Amino acid sequence: MRTRQLVIVASACFLLSTTWAQTGAKPAAGQSLSVAASSASADSLLNGGLAAWSQIAVKHVALNRTPPLYDTDEPATLEISIIDVRLARVRKSLLVQLSWRDPTHDATILAEVPNTPPETRFRKVQTEADDRFFDAAAVMFPAKIGSGAIAPSLQMGDAEHPVEIYYWNATRGSMVMQAQGRGTTRRTGQNFPANSTYQNGQWNVIFELPDLPAGTTVAFAVWNGSQKDRDGRKYFSVWQVLE
Repeated sequence: MRTRQLVIVASACFLLSTTWAQTGAKPAAGQSLSVAASSASADSLLNGGLAAWSQIAVKHVALNRTPPLYDTDEPATLEISIIDVRLARVRKSLLVQLSWRDPTHDATILAEVPNTPPETRFRKVQTEADDRFFDAAAVMFPAKIGSGAIAPSLQMGDAEHPVEIYYWNATRGSMVMQAQGRGTTRRTGQNFPANSTYQNGQWNVIFELPDLPAGTTVAFAVWNGSQKDRDGRKYFSVWQVLE
């Protein structure tokens, strides 16, 4: 009975958070992100530290907590409720800075895995590595970009509306992923420029994305290693629209 109740609650939460996305409705007021046109180089924003972003406006984006996905999941409190987002357009790139408070620095050094091939599984299962949990973050946006495009489901898109996921992990680095529905996330074998610092209980991570045009929807996610976050257990935002 308890398992059935958890499934019902989880389904209801996801339906509430994705209804507008599935129907193609426009985001509510306040869910837009301004993008600064910067004369700086992508490298200076990527590696210039906090000072390089000091003149770019910040947007405080609320984060939600996913409900329990497995019976073995421990209850998790909302420790990270806000993520600060700054965006700058530089020639053919969109630079995204994500900052959030996290009292624990969950990272380690792992042996490098050379020539990791793209995943070919159709559906992903829960990770078996449940004894190591690392801080991570991601930016998700539609794989199909164009005027009038419907925002995909927040549950990693669907077959007709796939998504691209630029994922950064404090231990494993950056990687580009694709998905077309919950449980279908796969690695592409590609990575992207990223830089990260952890200081005084705060993460600052910079992503270099393709030059996404105005009107593109983007969403953010954060994994908190100290809360045993992994896979679908995470913090997430609703869709935001680039101005």
